[in-house]
Amino acid sequence: MVGVRHVWVRPAFVPVELPGLLIEWRCDDDGWRGLVSYADRDGRIVTEWLPAGNLRPIKSSPNTGSAYG
Repeated sequence: MVGVRHVWVRPAFVPVELPGLLIEWRCDDDGWRGLVSYADRDGRIVTEWLPAGNLRPIKSSPNTGSAYG
């Protein structure tokens, strides 16, 4: 993945996926991690490094310009 991408984020101890923006990738001893920003369930903006397994691309239609249809 190149550039900023929309992703579904699964933060630790949160039972739902939240929409977020993937800013950067890095690889460390534990594998790939993505730097993501997302709004938590209380509306606070969080930016943190998360394992790649906690991120999933949001597939958007090129016709709508939105991931939400």
